[in-house]
Amino acid sequence: MLTHSTRRWLAGLGVAGAFVAASAGPAVAADAPFEIATHDLLVAPGHMDYGWFYAQPNDTESEPKFGRTSVDIDLSAVAGFATVEPAWGWTCDTAPTKLHCEADIEDGDSPGFDYQVYGKEDAKPGQKGALAISMTSGGKTAKATANITVAEGVDLVSDPTVEASGAPGGNALLPGVVRNAGETPVEGAVLVVQAQYLAPYGGDFSNCKSDEWGSVAFCAFDTKIEPGRSYKLSENLPIKVTSEARTGAELPVALDWWTTDDWDLAFKDWFLDDVKPGKGEKLRLVEATSAARVPQTDLDQMNNFTIGTVRVTGDNHADLATKAVTASGKKGDVVTVAPGFSNLGPAVLEYLGQGTPGIQLEDLPVRVSIPADTTVVEAPFDCVPFTPEKEWDPWNAGWGEPGAKEYACQVLETPSDKDFESLYEFGLRIDKVVPDATGVFTTALTGDPNKSNDTAKIVINPTSTDGGNGGGGGGDDDGDGGSLPITGQSTGLIAGLGALLLAAGVGGYLVAKRRRTRFVA
Repeated sequence: MLTHSTRRWLAGLGVAGAFVAASAGPAVAADAPFEIATHDLLVAPGHMDYGWFYAQPNDTESEPKFGRTSVDIDLSAVAGFATVEPAWGWTCDTAPTKLHCEADIEDGDSPGFDYQVYGKEDAKPGQKGALAISMTSGGKTAKATANITVAEGVDLVSDPTVEASGAPGGNALLPGVVRNAGETPVEGAVLVVQAQYLAPYGGDFSNCKSDEWGSVAFCAFDTKIEPGRSYKLSENLPIKVTSEARTGAELPVALDWWTTDDWDLAFKDWFLDDVKPGKGEKLRLVEATSAARVPQTDLDQMNNFTIGTVRVTGDNHADLATKAVTASGKKGDVVTVAPGFSNLGPAVLEYLGQGTPGIQLEDLPVRVSIPADTTVVEAPFDCVPFTPEKEWDPWNAGWGEPGAKEYACQVLETPSDKDFESLYEFGLRIDKVVPDATGVFTTALTGDPNKSNDTAKIVINPTSTDGGNGGGGGGDDDGDGGSLPITGQSTGLIAGLGALLLAAGVGGYLVAKRRRTRFVA
C-alpha cells in the first residue's frame, strides 16, 4: 500500500491535462461553441468508481466564458445496477433516474463535472448501460454519453518500493513483482513503466511498447494470475543510466499494474502510434491459457503502484558554485536579492525537493541564512522555513512563507544541466541600517568535488565592493527612509511538484484514477 505522502506526490504530477485531452472522447455539439469530453467506467458490485467530464471550447484562441452552466444526466439506462451521485462543486437536484446540476463558471475556466458511480450489491458482471449527458451554457447545449459496465472485482498488489543501481552510461536492472490479493484469477495484466530522461526504460521486449525516449513503456501479459500467488518478471527491467546522471543520485521510476480491461478502457482512444514494440524476446510472468470471461476491474488501485529507485554509482559528480549578492537601501526599504548557484558539472543535478520520495527537510540541498536586521517579506516558492524541530510534511509545509530567519530550498523542478544557473529571489525589508549585515547562501550536495565554492554571502549595505558579486549599490546609511532600493536579478521561481518527467498522457490518467480528488481540466 502506498503511503499518504507518496499518494500526494503522485497527485502533484503535472501532465494530467495532456492525457485527458487525448483519451476522452468529445461528443458532437448541437451548434454549441464547446464539446463534452468524457470517459467510460467499469464498476464492481458493491464498489464505487469516479467519473468525470468537462467542456472543451471549440475556439481555442479566445478565453472561455461560460457563466451559468447546467448539467443534466439521464440515469435510466443504469438505474437497474448502479447509482450515480455528484461529487462536488455543483448545486444539484437528484432523482432515481435524473440528475440536474448548476454552477457559475468564472471567465477563463471551463466547466468540469465529477461524479461517483456505485455498483449495486446485486449487480451482475457484464451488465451495462450509458449515461446520457447534456451540458447547457449561453443557451447552447452539447451532449455526450458515458458507458457504465459492471465488472468482476479483483485486486492486484505490488511491492511499494524496489531498488536497483547502475553507473553512468550503463544499465540498472529493476525488479517487478505483482500478486493477486483477491479470490478470483486475474486474466492478464499490463505493466506501465514511467521513467525520466536521466533513467529511461531501455528494454527491447516484443510485448512492451515504448516511446523513442524511453520515458514510458507498456508491457502486456496474457498470464492468468492465480489468487494468493505472486509473479515476478522473467527478466528485470533494464533502465538506462545516462552518461549525465550524477553519482549518488536516486532517480525514480514508477511501475504500475493494471488489469487488461481497466487498461483497454482507459487507453482505447489514446494515440498509441507514438509507442513502438520491441524486437526481442517476450517479457514473461507465468505461462497460462486464456478462457472466456467477464470484464474485470481492480478494486483497490492504490496498492498496485511501485516506486522504483535507481541509485547511480560510478564517479560522475556535479560541482555547485554559489553566487553572492549585495543590495543597499534605507530603513523601511524592501530590497531584492537573488543568491544562487551554477552547476559546473560534469553531471546533471537532478530535481531534489517536494515530490522526491523520502525527502527530508535536512536533505534539501540549499540553505539560506537571512541577514540580521532584515525581514523576509517575499520568499521564493522553492524555499521553506528551516524548522528541523518540527514534524516535516513537504506537502503541507510553508513553501514561500515569509518571515523566517533561515530557509531550506529545493532544486528547481527542471534538472540543472551543466552551466545552468539557479537563482532564489528574496524580498528583504531593512528594519535597521547596519553596515555589512551579512547572511549566507550554502549548497550541500553529496559528492560535490569542490567545497570551496559552496558558500556565498548575502550582504546588505556593504561598505566595500568585495562583499559579493551580485547587484548592489550605494545608499545613505543614516537610517532614514527615502531612496529606491537597488535590487538583484529577478527569476520568479515557482514550486516544483513532480519528480518524474512522464510521457505526455500517461500520468494524467494515473492521477484521475488514483487521486480520488477533483480533477481540474
